Amino acid sequence: MLLVVDVGNTNITLGVFEENDLKASFRLTTNTARTSDEYGLVLCDLLKARNIRIEEINTVIIASVVPKLMYSLTSGIIKYLGITPLIVGIGTKTG
Repeated sequence: MLLVVDVGNTNITLGVFEENDLKASFRLTTNTARTSDEYGLVLCDLLKARNIRIEEINTVIIASVVPKLMYSLTSGIIKYLGITPLIVGIGTKTG
């Protein structure tokens, strides 16, 4: 499954996709004071609440307009999901 993360100034919106089917979506308040552990644990809890096993997530893609948050968010994903996310930005070549 694919986890997509859209980091905005006010909210972080997340979606879990299986093929083209949206299985779950979540919204968090954007908070640059959260640690990588907080982001990782919140993400694990959200997935568990929707009966999505962490092992089912095999790809993570992040788009963000909040650079200050990227280290803690990506570190939390790497630590708790074991996946290095693809960061999509202005210079990302998509094919």
